[in-house]
Amino acid sequence: MLTTASTLSFSDAAVALMREDDLPEVLDIERQSNSHPWTERNFQDALTSGYLCLTAREHRRLCGFAVARLLLDEAELLLIAVTPAGRRQGVAALLWNDLAHRLYASGARTVHLEVRASNQGAQAFYASRGFVRTGMRRKYYPSGSHDGEREDAWLMQVPLTLREPVPGNHDNAEAA
Repeated sequence: MLTTASTLSFSDAAVALMREDDLPEVLDIERQSNSHPWTERNFQDALTSGYLCLTAREHRRLCGFAVARLLLDEAELLLIAVTPAGRRQGVAALLWNDLAHRLYASGARTVHLEVRASNQGAQAFYASRGFVRTGMRRKYYPSGSHDGEREDAWLMQVPLTLREPVPGNHDNAEAA
C-alpha cells in the first residue's frame, strides 16, 4: 500500500486521464482557480509531452483536474484545481490519491511542488496529504497587482512509499 498522511476522500467523482476534448471545461476551472492561468496551449503541450493529466467528473460534469510530470524517480505536481462549487467536497483528495498511485506505479518516490505563500488553503490541503515545506523561492509568482511586485512560493515535498496493506482495505496504494 502506498502511504500518505490522509487519503480519505468522500467524493464519488470518477477520475480519468485528461483528453483534449476536456480542455474547454479544464480551462474554465483553471481561470476560476488561478490568477495567472495556464493557456490552452500549455495544456495541449502537457498532454503531448506525456505529463500525467487527470480529470474528475461527477454526474458527467468536470469538477476538477490535476497535472504532474515525472522526472525519473521524482515528480512535480504542477496544477490541481477544483470548481468553486466542488471545493471541500473531497474532489482534490480524490485527484491526489489517484495521481499519487499512478506516479508511484510509474517509478516516482517523491513529489515536489511550489505553492503561493498567500494560498493558505492549498498549503493546508498539501500538509494534510503529508507534504512538508522544504524551502522558499523568493518573488517566484507574479502578484497580480500592477505594481510589479512578485510573491514568494513555498517549496513542498512528500515521499511516496510502499507499506503493508491494512486488512480489509482494498487500496493498494497511498502517498506518504
